Amino acid sequence: MGILSKFLSSFKSIRLNDKNTVNGYLLDHLLIGSMYAEQQSAYLNSYETGVNRSDIIKLIETYWGISDQNQAIETLQSLHDRNQDENLDIVYKAFENPENYVDILRSNLSNEDEAFEYYLDHFRKLRKAVPELIEQKIITDFSQLKKIKDSGWNYGRSVFLARCCYELGYISEKEIIEYLAKSHRELKKYCSTWKEYTISYIFGRAIWGGGNNNGMVQIADDLLNNNRSPLKNKIYL
Repeated sequence: MGILSKFLSSFKSIRLNDKNTVNGYLLDHLLIGSMYAEQQSAYLNSYETGVNRSDIIKLIETYWGISDQNQAIETLQSLHDRNQDENLDIVYKAFENPENYVDILRSNLSNEDEAFEYYLDHFRKLRKAVPELIEQKIITDFSQLKKIKDSGWNYGRSVFLARCCYELGYISEKEIIEYLAKSHRELKKYCSTWKEYTISYIFGRAIWGGGNNNGMVQIADDLLNNNRSPLKNKIYL
């Protein structure tokens, strides 16, 4: 299946596994990866992804640089660590005070050029992404993003990657259950509802990839409102 057809097919239906399903609170943990799972046309309700093994290997090795257990664990941990970056609060402050943004960034961030450039680039992406999200009525103002940040994007990708790593034998069933529980527990520090989770994911995707949020918005709407979706009628994480 080509990339475009795979992307479009995710809008046509919710994929559910009829066997080996996960239920209850374990399903809630699993659904943190639902946005990314929909992008990959994967099952939403099982540790098994339902994605061709060759496609999983391509995703994990080519796009994420994971080819063994150590790299898997390192990458999964790094996606959790990204949410602890206190420098993002400084970038957000600069965004809310654009007339003084250079002073705010320079006085609060490392003087190392590479580090400063990284956060300056994030600031520039904010200036592009936030107005687009407001125009598309995904948010009404920036204040909605200050608490949730891009946590849904980071934890959401991490949960789906954990499923892929599990299928490839890089982590055990016990480890994926523990990792998903931790992901759910930590995401709740930022997002209270599944709606906030989808907004946070869309925000992170917009920062990462620029504009064109329509696909992500459609996936979020499908997850929250499609009668077949496990997220239908769920409000709180």
